[in-house]
Amino acid sequence: MIAALIIADGKTARGDSFEPEKEVGTIPAIQRIVLVFQRAGIDRVVVVCDDKDDKTEKLASYMNVVFLHGSAQALMLDNVKIGLSWLKEKCEAAIITHANVPLFSVETVKALTAVKGDVCVPFHNGNAGHPIVLRSEHFDMVLSYSGEGGLSGAVKSSGLRRVLVEVDDEGILANVGHDENFERLIDGHSLRESYLDAKLRIVREKPFYGHGVHMLLQLIEEEHSISGACRRMGMSNSKGRNIIANMEQQLGYPVIESRQGTLKGMNPGGFSVVTERGRELMSRYDNLCSEARICLRELYKKHFTD
Repeated sequence: MIAALIIADGKTARGDSFEPEKEVGTIPAIQRIVLVFQRAGIDRVVVVCDDKDDKTEKLASYMNVVFLHGSAQALMLDNVKIGLSWLKEKCEAAIITHANVPLFSVETVKALTAVKGDVCVPFHNGNAGHPIVLRSEHFDMVLSYSGEGGLSGAVKSSGLRRVLVEVDDEGILANVGHDENFERLIDGHSLRESYLDAKLRIVREKPFYGHGVHMLLQLIEEEHSISGACRRMGMSNSKGRNIIANMEQQLGYPVIESRQGTLKGMNPGGFSVVTERGRELMSRYDNLCSEARICLRELYKKHFTD
């Protein structure tokens, strides 16, 4: 799995602050970046934002992303480290960007993730831009770096070979924080193309399973905690428990199980796991969605291609 990592707070090496709430077209920058990644087929999108200001979480909480908390006063590299630490052992690579570069295209993301290299960097008219792809076996290299130059400095100091991926995409260079002419790129952006966004829900007397619930169970498996999973999704603990209670009521069997004891890296006092039947449900839903995307893509072409 390739995950996406978006830095929505902190400062770049040159001192710029991030503006995830800035309108780019008809939507905020953070929403635009999440949509681009998701349309490119990346299901796990992680956003590092400030723990003292929840504006980013409010803007993107409905988009099924994972929220990690950094600091608005920290350098971008410090917040990148928070993301890579959490993603370590959860993905084979991370595609990394920040909230001030929201105009790269779906095609650019697909081109970058298709290349097998230690570090893949988009290139346009002789200039490197965002996002970049870093293989997971090199996360430790970034996590241990303490020099200057931010993420770019960490990559250069590592001696890793950069693979430059030439793209016909000026959006990789457009920084909405200081580029006053970024709006000229919006009309030709890939999000202006129509796209079928189908969310599959499973229903009995009530809807009980869909993409958001699926992600909640995935995070409970990873965090071993219902409250921890809810925190990652930007939802209240009570809402998460209500979702689980409704699911189990409709299914007629438990999906989450509480256990006593302590897992490595966790505080004592018990933990939560997804039951065997719950994991089977998750697997079936994954397979359903994979096959449905193929069918729905063809149906959309049939009915909406002029």
